[in-house]
Amino acid sequence: MDSDIRKQVMELLRDKLQRIGISERELGESFDLVKSGLLNSLDFVDMVASMEKIYLHEIDFEQALDSGEFTTLGGLIRTFENKK
Repeated sequence: MDSDIRKQVMELLRDKLQRIGISERELGESFDLVKSGLLNSLDFVDMVASMEKIYLHEIDFEQALDSGEFTTLGGLIRTFENKK
């Protein structure tokens, strides 16, 4: 798993994690950012849009969601890894 992409995701999640008292170390690859309630669907879309700007890659949401893992930490990171 690309540690640079993970660091960027954690930076974008930092405020929300602090508010609910979750440590970055507690988030495994299978942690679902939406189903857990950490992000609502709009927050998730906003975060992906921010990452698209940072990495200059556009994500096909329909295709990404078909994987069934896109909203997990690992799935999100792999989606951006595959665009490199």
